[in-house]
Amino acid sequence: MKKYLMTWYGMTDFRASLGLEQTTGPVLGALLAEDYTDVVILGFTRPVKIESHADDVQPKTAATGGVDPAAARQCIGLFSNTEVAHTHFNEWLNKQLQAAGKKVDVHFQPVELAHLNDTEGIYEAATQSLNAVAASEGEKLVTLYLSPGTPVMAFVWAFAALRYPTLKKRLIASSQPGKPPERIVLPNEWLEWHGRQVRTVSAGSDRYDAIFHLFGEQRIPNLLGVLQFSSRKHIFVNSAQFPADVMKPFLGEAEYGEIAVDPYDPDNVRSTILEQIADMPAEAKIGFNLTGGTKLMYAGALAACRKVNATPFYFDFSKKQVINLNSFTKSEIVSIDSVETFLKLNGDGLTISKPGLTEHDISREMITASQLIWENRNLMVSKYRELKSYLEEKSFKCWGNDFYAELTIEKQGKLTIGGQSFVFDECPNFMEFLLGKWLEVYVFSVLMPLKESAVLKDIRLGLEVSVEDVDSNDNFKSYHDGFKEKTGYQEFDVICTDGYALFVIECKSGKVESHHISKLSEITKHFGGVKGNGVMISAFRPSHPVVKQKSDDQTNVNWFFGEHASDRLLKFFESN
Repeated sequence: MKKYLMTWYGMTDFRASLGLEQTTGPVLGALLAEDYTDVVILGFTRPVKIESHADDVQPKTAATGGVDPAAARQCIGLFSNTEVAHTHFNEWLNKQLQAAGKKVDVHFQPVELAHLNDTEGIYEAATQSLNAVAASEGEKLVTLYLSPGTPVMAFVWAFAALRYPTLKKRLIASSQPGKPPERIVLPNEWLEWHGRQVRTVSAGSDRYDAIFHLFGEQRIPNLLGVLQFSSRKHIFVNSAQFPADVMKPFLGEAEYGEIAVDPYDPDNVRSTILEQIADMPAEAKIGFNLTGGTKLMYAGALAACRKVNATPFYFDFSKKQVINLNSFTKSEIVSIDSVETFLKLNGDGLTISKPGLTEHDISREMITASQLIWENRNLMVSKYRELKSYLEEKSFKCWGNDFYAELTIEKQGKLTIGGQSFVFDECPNFMEFLLGKWLEVYVFSVLMPLKESAVLKDIRLGLEVSVEDVDSNDNFKSYHDGFKEKTGYQEFDVICTDGYALFVIECKSGKVESHHISKLSEITKHFGGVKGNGVMISAFRPSHPVVKQKSDDQTNVNWFFGEHASDRLLKFFESN
């Protein structure tokens, strides 16, 4: 277990380092009285003080000889609370500890304060140092030394300690110079409040009164924050460019809040958030979802979070974990189990007009036929030109080379390929199946075992999104009403999710062009965000190496083709 001593160092300590005291000084005295592994020393630094060279300190001290008080006062007045004094004190302290056989890691932090009793600055320095120690790994005992420094520094140590209810700690003070420090206890009322804090942390750490979410172009981090944590109110910190009202449908009974900030001004972000918090009850439990927004929004929000000792967290998508940035504890991200959730989040006014087919909607015979067509895909594709000549016909027959396809006037489909025959009753879309839908069904069948094993949470075939409100849509106003009958925006060949990302799969039984790759990349980015994955499945290899190169250049698209496409597709999902 690590044992930390946390303390300011004051004038008595500096005088002791100059040989002007008959004692060791409070800091060295405490370190000699007990075994510590680490000491964190805060040193008040007055930035307007005149600096000098470190080697000037000792000669001036030697000149006093510890005899001339006036010379001593001049020396102390010149060097105290400067970087030179800090360097001298650190070197002296390490030498004394080494001479005493004490093995202590010394961590010194200069602290600039507006004045000696700058309460805000003192509190910020104390909480920042406590944050760092609390976040360090392993078991630890923290001892806060109240004696060195001013009374305000002592009070702030005691007050700040109560903001860390789960940190194992104690307080000590020196009542008599030259004697070991004594342990002290806080007033009962403070301890009761401390106990309430402990119970709050242990009883329901995921329940908040308010959570601030950094909202930007990517919406998934905000959705996860809403789903992961229960909160009375969700407040979205955003810029005018990215309104957050799209999040309202996902809040349930929770209250919605939105505050506008300058995303590139961290001080504006910090002050705007703190203004909101100022109107909340003092005992409010507050969380910060720092995953979205800009880096400067992160900096400003984290500063506000530290100011009020709230709980910051961050979603690590690569490891599917949410990290508490106070304790660095990790927990699994809650999963998003429906592709429709992704589409509603990123759809921007689109609605799901066709929910698509699930594993319960596709017949075993259709799946078997698609698998057989895949095995005989060269034969199937060779019939495309002839089949397309029947597109306007209500019925047709096409045969030759171990192949037979027929659509009767009663919409019954018949297919013979690879030595097997199939009959599909009431199949008006039989031609669509023959001209490429078969590949979509085949890919769907390849992925079905992943749904059964819960690798995939949801998978749909032929899901479609359309423009929702055409009457109020400006793009439709200059067209006659006939255009309102066809509002389809995007149909997905196959779309699925593993609970953490959206996968958009495009199936091409014929030639793949460069624009197909670009379109897939854009669609994936639109509906899946930066963590979305586009997958191109083609029956045959790329027609030209440049087309494949353009696919490789798209960071959100993977292309699997030819004989081993299904094996590579499965490995792709199993490795995600």
